[in-house]
Amino acid sequence: MNFGSVGRRHMVFPVLVIACLMMILTDGCSKTEEKGTPVDISYLNKNETKLVTETHYFESEDTKERIVEVLTLLCSVPDNKELKATLTTGINIITYSYDGEQVIVSLGEKYRELPKTTEVLTRAALVRSLTNIPGVRYVMITVNGESLTDLSGNAIGIMTADMFVDNAGTQVETVESKVNLRLYFANESGDGLITVNRELTHNADVSNVPMEKLVVEQLISGPANDKSYPTISPGTKLINSTVKDGVCYLTFDSTLITAVNNVTTDVTIYSIVNSLVELSNINKVQIAIEGNKDGKFRDKYELSTVFERNLSLVEQ
Repeated sequence: MNFGSVGRRHMVFPVLVIACLMMILTDGCSKTEEKGTPVDISYLNKNETKLVTETHYFESEDTKERIVEVLTLLCSVPDNKELKATLTTGINIITYSYDGEQVIVSLGEKYRELPKTTEVLTRAALVRSLTNIPGVRYVMITVNGESLTDLSGNAIGIMTADMFVDNAGTQVETVESKVNLRLYFANESGDGLITVNRELTHNADVSNVPMEKLVVEQLISGPANDKSYPTISPGTKLINSTVKDGVCYLTFDSTLITAVNNVTTDVTIYSIVNSLVELSNINKVQIAIEGNKDGKFRDKYELSTVFERNLSLVEQ
């Protein structure tokens, strides 16, 4: 299975839930003595409406072995009879890889059959449980080696623990996604960029919105204060967005060509590019208008241009 990253160390399992085999050998993996380093594991309640955390004590000091412990627990039925295994029967863990700070878990095809709310809860439980392991900061979930996608077919990509927040202590009545964005809007004269940090919280119904789309939508909606100014016409429509090999491909309608007030072409372009490159999975951006990549943007930039970060326009 190719996860698209050179040098990652892989541990491949038969098409069975990873240590559900281990669960049998250890009488359920749930009767660990309370010794060692504690870690919180997230489980679904029986009605699959919320998450509840249970404390486990690591048996190993090795990170890779701890990842196996956590994955084992996630597919094991906890002692608390009000809870169920996070990875239910039929959802197989095919492989996992660990590169020093990121874990990629490849699940079987059955994962695609989960109801929307259950899938979001399951995803949150996986990410939160794995990132509780010291040394693990990021999690990516794939299905049969293909990137996990949202309802529109866009890749979800890398996830972190702070993308999921609790509503009420350890019990999550509805999983919400908390997102911290660094956006770039225009200065008053329109020839420079101002950095704006924005925190968004939204519920499970919209948490499948890909990050690149969320960033562009925030740029289109404009700044929330009078110290920075819009770089994109508020009537602009994002037609499509995809990310592949670190490049974000955007298709806008022709409204994007219309300049906003006195904002320069460079400020418009790099407000988009710089904001998107703040995402961990994007380092370049290409922009198309109505699907056209052959023309020019405001008679200055070829639409075939692949843009990289440009901080020379950013005011300090």
